[in-house]
Amino acid sequence: MKNTDVDRGYSWVVLIFCGIIYLVIAGGVKSFGVLYTELLEHYEAGAGNTAWISSVCLLLFMGLGPFSNFLGEKYTYRLIMCIGSVLVLIGYTASAFVPRMDMLFLTYGVVAGTGYGLIFAPCTTIISFYFKKRRSLANGLMVSFSGFGSLLFPYMYRFLIDKYGLHGALLIIGAVFFHTCAASLLLRQPPQLLKKKQKTEEELALATPQKIETPEKTQSGCFNEAKKRIFKLDLFYNPKYTVLFCAILFQTANFAGNLVALPGHIQSLGLGKQNIALSVSLLGGSEIVARAFLGWFADLNIMTRTHLFMVCSFVSTIIAFCIPHLPYKEAVLCYAVLMGVFSGSFWSLMGVLMVDCVGLANFSPAFGLLSMASAFSILISQPIIGWLKDATGSWNMSFRFTGLLSALAFLFLFDWPDD
Repeated sequence: MKNTDVDRGYSWVVLIFCGIIYLVIAGGVKSFGVLYTELLEHYEAGAGNTAWISSVCLLLFMGLGPFSNFLGEKYTYRLIMCIGSVLVLIGYTASAFVPRMDMLFLTYGVVAGTGYGLIFAPCTTIISFYFKKRRSLANGLMVSFSGFGSLLFPYMYRFLIDKYGLHGALLIIGAVFFHTCAASLLLRQPPQLLKKKQKTEEELALATPQKIETPEKTQSGCFNEAKKRIFKLDLFYNPKYTVLFCAILFQTANFAGNLVALPGHIQSLGLGKQNIALSVSLLGGSEIVARAFLGWFADLNIMTRTHLFMVCSFVSTIIAFCIPHLPYKEAVLCYAVLMGVFSGSFWSLMGVLMVDCVGLANFSPAFGLLSMASAFSILISQPIIGWLKDATGSWNMSFRFTGLLSALAFLFLFDWPDD
């Protein structure tokens, strides 16, 4: 691949296969709501405790970002993503044989979650290296693929559970998700990273004859270098990065919380399991259009990307405070669509806003730190959503909590530093 193959050539091949990978992992995770209601019925462990399974998985899904990106730069994104695919397969397969819910924290939460974490950040990061002029569009198209997953997987989950039971469905789902390994094999390491690695190796080769170091010192130096690259905390001296970092944390928590609250709310209204699957599918279908459109629209520069993010957060706040007053089938399905359009579409702006803030050279560690922090916000928010339901007896306070999270994201962006 040539350096000039940016926005063209093999760049589009990378986009297609990253989109397929994103379809499987993001679409599958977002469809957890279907499994969540089944786990609630099967194990009867309470809404808050059951939500912890998803939270542990999502913690690793996004929290391993700094490590997986560092390993991807060192050993190629392709290898790390293939290892992740194997772990996802092992996690789901093991989950099919566990007799107690607490064991799912290990098999689904830790093992499958680690696999997701080794796939997610490299898949999201690699796209920005292959696109410049059409970076927003490329990111929008890739993350919109998760909408296809959200559209298809709920019905696949429902069909498999009805036909083979919960544990049989987990076996088949793991096999389906393992197809990410095949897609990962078709990715190429970005030439910018290959040149950077080659330059680093040449510098080390030149320095070696001049200064002979003991193995202990060499290992210590490598460890310190890795630590500085993984946890590049001096990025927070950039006020734009800090403000954007906080805003994305709150908006991510809003979106993740809704993935638990909406299926649970529909179940509590007695609208049936088919409507749970329909709501998740509507959410995914609306994301397909909204994320691609938002990426295309952002490249037109009619509105700043920051203002587009603010619009998404503002509307997410309004609808979250409205839905508790509308306990009707049509209303909750409409809410699912609006959530996909506004709360879900901001993902297409995350990568390009990060590049705008820190540049492409620091994009990998910057996005890794954001992924890790977002994971902790999800880890906290989803159980709180469930516990609020357990404490109050309804999901109304849970929705208001998600609205508060989006409101905080909106308010943080008001403090966006001037150029």
